[in-house]
Amino acid sequence: MASSNPVFSKANIARVRENVKSNGTMTVNGSLQKTSFLLAVLLVFGAVSWGITSNNPASGASLVIGSMILAFIIGLVIIFKGPNPTLTTVYAALEGIVLGGISYIFNDQYQGIVVQAVMLTIGVTMAMLFLYKSGLIKVTEKLRSVILIATVGVLVFYLLTWIIGIFSPSIYASLTIGTSGVVIAGVIVLIAAFNLLLDFNFIDEGAKKELPKEFEWFAAFGLMVTLIWLYISILRLLFASRN
Repeated sequence: MASSNPVFSKANIARVRENVKSNGTMTVNGSLQKTSFLLAVLLVFGAVSWGITSNNPASGASLVIGSMILAFIIGLVIIFKGPNPTLTTVYAALEGIVLGGISYIFNDQYQGIVVQAVMLTIGVTMAMLFLYKSGLIKVTEKLRSVILIATVGVLVFYLLTWIIGIFSPSIYASLTIGTSGVVIAGVIVLIAAFNLLLDFNFIDEGAKKELPKEFEWFAAFGLMVTLIWLYISILRLLFASRN
């Protein structure tokens, strides 16, 4: 049940499994219910952040940056310490604040871009779920390895572009907008989408292997992380296509 999502790594699963005590076992429905709950929390706080940013951009920016830092720290705690409903809910709220502020900034430049990104995120997610459930794409060890390598490559790209942006804004612009920006963003969207297959597979296999019920929160957290990445990637793709 390995996955490029660090939440679902074999080592992490083994470590967490040793530390949790459960009276039940993980189910697909339980995992999806918890994912829906976390996404609802994210949307509520995203709407609040959108409103704050639209009324006071400076305050909104500060709130987004602070929430981003806290979300990163809490995310690491969840990954390495294991399932925690409270921390996972707080993480969803913080990510909602981050996404709400960022989404407003993008939408302020291009009206309607956020609605398009949301609809495309839903569409891509449904398409990947269909491909997984229908068996048209099977999650094999080879596919896992390819997606893992590709995902690491994206992380390296993010780091390099961040460094380039500091020292050479012109080169950074060429990598994020225009034709090259669209191609790169499109590839990243594709990689994020394929990560969903691994997340679906973890939930499916976790239920079959009767992992402790606490893993439903773990699965919900991991899937939410991938969905957030997919949404941001699609938003960047739409932005790049308009510059």
